[in-house]
Amino acid sequence: MAFFSSRRPAAATTPPSKTREWANSLLFAIVAATLIRWSAVEAYVIPSESMEHSLLVGDYLFVSKLHYGPITPQTPLQLPLTHQTVPVLNIKSYSELIQLPTYRFPGFSSVQRNDVVVFHVPHEQQRPADLRTHLIKRCIAVAGDTLEIRQG
Repeated sequence: MAFFSSRRPAAATTPPSKTREWANSLLFAIVAATLIRWSAVEAYVIPSESMEHSLLVGDYLFVSKLHYGPITPQTPLQLPLTHQTVPVLNIKSYSELIQLPTYRFPGFSSVQRNDVVVFHVPHEQQRPADLRTHLIKRCIAVAGDTLEIRQG
């Protein structure tokens, strides 16, 4: 019976320093924010007057990536929470050493007429697909619709 009841004394552990706790918390927050931004929700700023009757220049728009399906990042080596350049320094915020194929996961819905959509500029070939400039526009037609442009 003495064999089962004998306990070894617990090893004395020193609690992590406040600096270490802050560093761990900051690292966790950056990783969590990056994963959420890649897979679920991203914030955008309206850059131009093209949608002035609906959205004003400088307005923030939070976009759910889950509705139309999140896309895996093509360039995983980038500074967290930046898009194309590092603010102030104006240098690339990403490395093209590793290029992954992109894959769109299934979404909950499809694009409908009059939805506000965010998409990458298709003709901007000098950057990887996931880091191209974003455009925010209203969808006026979907697959199968006939669109006529008058006086334009």
